[in-house]
Formats: sequence, structure tokens, C-alpha cells
Amino acid sequence: MRIEAYGKIILLGEHAVLDGAPALALPLPGAMRGAIPTVGGDRIHLNPDIPDARVTAALALLGRLIPTEGFTLDWETTVPPGAGLGASASLSFLLAQAAWRVAHPDEVADPTHLAAVTHALEHCFHGTPSGIDDAVVCLQTAVLLQRPKVTVRWPFPHVVRAAHLWQVTLPSALPLVVGYSGTSASTQAMIARVKACSAADFADTSRRLFDEAVGHLAGCDLDALGQVLSRAHEHLAAAGASTPALDRMVRLALDAGAQGAKLTGSGGGGCAIALCTEDRRADIARAWQAAGFQVQPL
Repeated sequence: MRIEAYGKIILLGEHAVLDGAPALALPLPGAMRGAIPTVGGDRIHLNPDIPDARVTAALALLGRLIPTEGFTLDWETTVPPGAGLGASASLSFLLAQAAWRVAHPDEVADPTHLAAVTHALEHCFHGTPSGIDDAVVCLQTAVLLQRPKVTVRWPFPHVVRAAHLWQVTLPSALPLVVGYSGTSASTQAMIARVKACSAADFADTSRRLFDEAVGHLAGCDLDALGQVLSRAHEHLAAAGASTPALDRMVRLALDAGAQGAKLTGSGGGGCAIALCTEDRRADIARAWQAAGFQVQPL
């Protein structure tokens, strides 16, 4: 039995979403894959194992949410942990799928139930997750998160999945290159850092950037959208979210012909994204690799 899970890319809205600004996340295909070679016993085993108390708690919770006999899940990932690409949500969804297949081998999985289990497991990793990571991973589509009392003028088709989560459609695919800086940081630590370092109008500026980006998406103006992404990086960097490595990745991408580039996720390490035309993908990837950065497969 083979299973897979997507990851996620935050296009816009990092950190400010915690203060009411909207955030837009995109799916990252092929983040994790798994297989179930053995079934039996009374425990769920990960191979390779992850010696982390949060994983232990997630496995115990999974056994209560989807009662089943034990099994081994062989898994592999292209997403570095702590890189801001939704690794814990991917693992949670992989585990939920595996448990369902063992418990109900002849039944089609209920997507709503799998999503609820995935979100519950995310609590083991993040305490109070926003829901955007696991929503993207489970739905495998773009997701807009907007807090109550915040209205986003979204001119494209969408389905309201929860009061604050919309499954959205973009007018066209966004050609992105994703690269890993080689280091990561605690999400909780970065949230605290940005709160301490950001200006009073941080969330308001983020909202304005988001509205500009939506307008450029509506007009299919990727050059203008790229400029907004680069300004968003400067905005996040001024709030303490960036690192010298991430700043360098942004400069390298722009020098290689990207329309725009920024960090993605909570920052302090992790990943950068570059928006580009198809003929510039390879140039940006080579520039990052030549500087010692890892390019994520898409």
C-alpha cells in the first residue's frame, strides 16, 4: 500500500496572519511518500524512526482517532524538517492515510475524516495550528486563510471550507522555484522575534501587499506580482524574519532573472521562493546550487 502527501508554500502573509492579515498558501507536490510493508502487533512504527516526543504523542493520538492494529510505515521526504514547507502536516496526513487503510482496507477514505485527524495530529506538533498547512496538504489546492472581520476581495472561484479557510482557484499556475537555505528555526521562536521587532503597522502593510498581489493575479501580471513578492521579503526582513542566507538567495534569484523572490514560512532559516518565467527556472536553480543551496523538486 503506497501513499503520498503534499507540502505547502506560503506565498504571502507570513506572521501578519496572526494579527488578522490574510495569507495564501500553495500546494507542494511530492513532499512525502510512504508504504506499509507490515501489519500486526499493537504499535505504529515509523521507519526511519523520529525520536521526538511530539511524534510519540501524535502516534498515540492517531491510535485513538483511528483504532487499528499496529503497522510499520516506511516513509521518505523531500521536505527538510523545520524548513517552512509543512513537513509536520505532510507527516500527519501520511499517518492518517496509513491508519485508515489498515483499519478499513476495503473502504474509500472519507476526506473530511482524514482532514480532521490530520488537523488533530498537527496540534501535537504546533499546539494551536492555524489550519492552513493541513488544509493545503489535505485539499492539495491553494488555500486562503482570513481571520474573522477581515474581508478579502477574492475575484476567483473558491469554496468556503471553514469560517476562515477558503479552498481557492488561481487564474493560472505560478512558476516557482523553491530553495532551502540549509538551516531552520523554531516557528514559535520566530513568531516571538517578529512580534518583538516588527513595526506597529506590520499587519496593515502586509494586508496592502496582499491586496496588491491579488490584483496582479487577477490581471495575470506576473512581473508586477514578482515585485510585490520582493517587497514582501523586504517587509519580513525588516521585522527580523530573514537571515543573511535567505537575503542572498533572494539576490541570487533576482540576478538570475526572477520576477520576484522572498522567504517563505516563519523564516530564521528555511526556504526561499522565486517567481519566474519557465525559461528562467534552470538559471535560478543553478545560481542557488552554485552557492551551496538546495533546490526543492517540484
